[in-house]
Amino acid sequence: MTDTTNDILIDRTAGAVGFDGEIGSSMAEFSAEYMTYVEEHLDTDLGRVADRMLVLLRSMDQLHQGFVVSQLDHALQTATRAERDGADLDMIVASLCHDVGKTFSNMNHPAVAAEMLRPWVSDEAYWVVKYHQDFQGRHYYARIGMDPDLRLRHVDHPAYALGEKFADVWDQTAFDPDYDSESLEHFEPMVREVFGRTARRG
Repeated sequence: MTDTTNDILIDRTAGAVGFDGEIGSSMAEFSAEYMTYVEEHLDTDLGRVADRMLVLLRSMDQLHQGFVVSQLDHALQTATRAERDGADLDMIVASLCHDVGKTFSNMNHPAVAAEMLRPWVSDEAYWVVKYHQDFQGRHYYARIGMDPDLRLRHVDHPAYALGEKFADVWDQTAFDPDYDSESLEHFEPMVREVFGRTARRG
């Protein structure tokens, strides 16, 4: 990992050196003034989220998991298909980032990715990413002894049709080594627009 990457991922500022008041040694002792100081730094740090997401996406070029394309290629293909199919900005970026949870573990990766996206994207885009494995299972779960119809438990959800389109048209088809996908640079302005929004709490 380069120093530039470390600078993006790690806050190298000198902590509370610029705070003149009492700090305390535990959160229970932090004053209101110190918490305000910390919150200001956290708000500043939010401005680096897009950079961090782009670092994660680039790292996925080294993640193959036995597939003929890297996970970055898969992400780019999925987002390209979504864009060419007329998806909105939130869904394009969600399609690009839907598997970033795999940078930590394949297990539960949809929920990990969804929670990373949640403060910045629409409720529909968040939901599709969170449950995309249930929909994707239609295409391979039977071969590994799992129920291929897990998606049906979500049939009454307002974003069900979008979940089907994501899984069936964009995601499960995005393992084609010959597909002419857009580059990460093409999607970078979209990533910066979405993660440049004011993050929602809760």
